[in-house]
Amino acid sequence: MLTTTRATWPLRLSVLTFGLATAAFAQQTPDGASPQSDPPDQSDAERVVLPGVIVTGQAPADNAPTVPLDSVGSRDIFTPEQIAETGARDVNDLLLHMPAISTRPYNGGESAAPSFSMRGLPDDGLTEYVQVLIDGVPASPMPYSWTAFSFFPLTPDRIHAVDFMRGAHSVRYSPDTVGGVLNFITEPIPEDGALEFRSTFGDYGYSSTLVSGGVTNGNFGWSATYVDRRGDGYREDGGFEQQDVNVKLRRELDSGGWWALSTSYMTSGHQAPGGLTLAEFDQDRWANTRPKNRFEGERGVADFVLHKELSGEAWYEAFTYGSLTKRRLVAQRPHFPAPGDTLTLSDWKDDSYFVGVGGRGELKYEALGQEHALYGGVRYQREWIPDWTIESMPYDGGASTLTQDDEYELDAISVHLDDTFHPVESVKITAGVRLEHIPSAQGENTVGSNTYSFDESITEWLPGIGASYSFHEDWALFGNYHRGFRAPQAWGFGLTPDPANAEVDFETADTSEVGLRFDNFESFAASVILWRNSYDQFFVFDSGFYENLGKLEATGVDLEGRLNVPGIDGLALIGSITFQDSELDSGPNAGNQVPYAWKQKAAWRLRYSNPSGWVASLGGTFVGDSFSDDANTEAESANGTLGRNPSRTLWDAQVAREWGVGLDGMLRLALGATNLFDHEWYVHSRGGFFGGGKVAGPPRQAYASISYKVGF
Repeated sequence: MLTTTRATWPLRLSVLTFGLATAAFAQQTPDGASPQSDPPDQSDAERVVLPGVIVTGQAPADNAPTVPLDSVGSRDIFTPEQIAETGARDVNDLLLHMPAISTRPYNGGESAAPSFSMRGLPDDGLTEYVQVLIDGVPASPMPYSWTAFSFFPLTPDRIHAVDFMRGAHSVRYSPDTVGGVLNFITEPIPEDGALEFRSTFGDYGYSSTLVSGGVTNGNFGWSATYVDRRGDGYREDGGFEQQDVNVKLRRELDSGGWWALSTSYMTSGHQAPGGLTLAEFDQDRWANTRPKNRFEGERGVADFVLHKELSGEAWYEAFTYGSLTKRRLVAQRPHFPAPGDTLTLSDWKDDSYFVGVGGRGELKYEALGQEHALYGGVRYQREWIPDWTIESMPYDGGASTLTQDDEYELDAISVHLDDTFHPVESVKITAGVRLEHIPSAQGENTVGSNTYSFDESITEWLPGIGASYSFHEDWALFGNYHRGFRAPQAWGFGLTPDPANAEVDFETADTSEVGLRFDNFESFAASVILWRNSYDQFFVFDSGFYENLGKLEATGVDLEGRLNVPGIDGLALIGSITFQDSELDSGPNAGNQVPYAWKQKAAWRLRYSNPSGWVASLGGTFVGDSFSDDANTEAESANGTLGRNPSRTLWDAQVAREWGVGLDGMLRLALGATNLFDHEWYVHSRGGFFGGGKVAGPPRQAYASISYKVGF
């Protein structure tokens, strides 16, 4: 079992040794480094390589990554500078600063198991309705069959940038696109040789160390990164520790084109205290009444892409990727024991696999006097769980009883095609369609009271169209319609209230947007986006069964802005606010608010930098109130699972200084704090393997970081 103590000096020494070995292996680098590979099944005709980050967009005068003015959908890029200034020590804290997205505590282990949602979706914990990618590869244990995260397989230290799509994405992206697409981008292979050391220390025993190095030499480039991250957590017995390793290789081919390989391995262990009853929370909001709750997991992933350029501005790529996730969850039963109850531990173990293989390409051609860019791809994906067991054992140890023994496998075939053209110079149109076919999803459980066997097939056509009108060099109108989906989860077929008559299908959504975008790169940028998402069905797992709560409809408006303050060089203000209304459209609670769907969410940041290297940042977030259940229960239940979740406003601040050291070195020191004014807040968490209840949000957490980066 993993421990949760602070990093020891032997561990620090091993990290330093790794860094020195990396530097010794590196050689002098010529110009002309190549970027990382593009994401599997998600390339874009407008892709460009910007300094330090790969995004779909264009490079303005200051080379900051941005979304193209004529983009047909809403999209945001969170840059490396923005990530550093938040001071976030976990992914939940980081994403809350992005427009329109919300996060919340779920089981007390948020440092390793984040939960986020967007656009009126029922955030039932651990991120189930958003396609989450890491360098374009799905981050979940099984993208079609197990969307939820027991742990997020990427340390925050390796997140270089975030590419966030909210509209016009469902044709090119798959699966689980009803909420949007989040692509976490890690640092590309450096153009010149580089070595970096970075450490962060904070209260509650928090520490993290990153060592990375890489170089491009002729036609070949490589990079390697190691992260160690750990802490005691702000809950009692809430510790965690993680190790994260990544290696990237890339080679330019003499015949034109390139190949790229990325491999990662991560281990994670964390306590999962779950929620508290009202009485327990009132006595000590940081208590852990389930100290033996524990998660341990590991994930290995590899991604390979071969890219070839063809004549006539055409190209194609072949790709393959694969992942193995191993998990063990131990949780107390019952979650809320009554006097006289016998406590047991439920021990969950599973190995989850997925592999994908496919191709994609783009062809530019002329038809009817217009230039077209035809983009398409095909992908086969297989997912399986050879062994998923749950055992029950006495709380203080003893013989165990097998209560579940599942097997599951799924095959999925995706085909997509879209065409981008300009009927007139100022108008851009992209239209296409995607076919999702699951010829076989099958599984069985042969143990316990809920035995079942199923073999299902599902097919769905997903059309999409978007358009933009650039009526000025700084102004553009855009709009789009797409149909997205979320695939049924592995446990869905067998854990419905009536497995023999289950009707489990894709959860589909019709999404539409219309917006106005202004972008003057040197001074001011803003956008206004009106959107509507209509979901035909959605499933939740709050009661121990996979239940369909029916239809829901969400409407809203996103407002975003960025201002470089006139007359004060280096002073900038960035902000966003979303207003939304998300209601159940069918079922016994039709007309009620969707669980955890707030009505307002905002994020803002004031930043000042000067040529001497000082940077000061003051930011904040606001999340409106919500309910924890579809009945919209106002009063708190005694066990803390039900009730209104109050709104919260949180502030953060950071002061940093950079110095040039030697000819090619850069030293950066930073001091900061999150939840600066220590606002006490909480949410009511429903169900879950580790148990729901009243869960306290993070208190103020101070930190200091030091980084040193040198070129060679």
